[in-house]
Amino acid sequence: MNRTIKEVALILRRLGFLALAPLCGCALNTVHVSPPMTELTTDASLGAGRVVLVELPFKDDRPDRTRCGMTKNSYGMDTANVDCTVPPKQFVAEQLVHGLRAAGFSVTEAQSADPLRVEGTLTQFFLEPKVDAFTFTPEADVGVRLVATSASGLRAERDFYVKGEEVSAIGWESNFQHASDKATNAIVGEMITAIAELCNRYPGVARPRPQTSLAATPRPQEGSR
Repeated sequence: MNRTIKEVALILRRLGFLALAPLCGCALNTVHVSPPMTELTTDASLGAGRVVLVELPFKDDRPDRTRCGMTKNSYGMDTANVDCTVPPKQFVAEQLVHGLRAAGFSVTEAQSADPLRVEGTLTQFFLEPKVDAFTFTPEADVGVRLVATSASGLRAERDFYVKGEEVSAIGWESNFQHASDKATNAIVGEMITAIAELCNRYPGVARPRPQTSLAATPRPQEGSR
C-alpha cells in the first residue's frame, strides 16, 4: 500500500514539473536585455529651455556587476544569467539625456552661464522572475544616486529606486525586456521630475542665456549720403 502511495506521489510530482516547464522557457538559457525599446513619455514643458549636463556614463556601484540578473526554474533555483547587451550604467544615463531633451531641457553647455551638472551612480540593476504555478513574472530593480552641482555653489544629492515587472505566463526573453524597459523609463521619469523641481527651487541655476537679436537698420538708398 505504501509503495503504491509513493508511486502515485512520484507521478504527481513529475506531472507538476511538466505543467510548470512551459512557464520557464528561458530558465536554462542566458537572457539578453537591450537598452529600452519602449518610448519614454514625459511632459515637454518641464525643462523650459534650462540647461542640464549629464556626465556619461554613470558610475557603476551595483552589488553584482558580472550580470544584469538571473533566471529561475519552477523551484526558484538560479539557473542562468541575464546579460545586458549594453552596460546599464551607459544606457540608463543615455536614456536620462534623451528624456531631458524630450522634456524641454537643453544639454548644450554654451547655452547657460551656470548650467546644472548631473553625475549619476547606478546602485542597482537586477532582473529576476517571480515564478508560481500559473505565472512567470520578470521583475527589474533599478537604483540610481544623482548628485547635481553648479558653478554658483549648488549641490544636491538624491537616491532613486524603482521596480518594473511584466506579468506573463511564459518566461520569454521579451518579457524580461519589457520589465527592464518599465523600470528604466520609470526611474528616468522620476529623475527628470526631481531635476525640474530643483531648477524651479533655484531659478538662477541652469537659466538659459537670453536670446539676442540684431536690430534691423534700413539700407541707404542709392545716391543718398
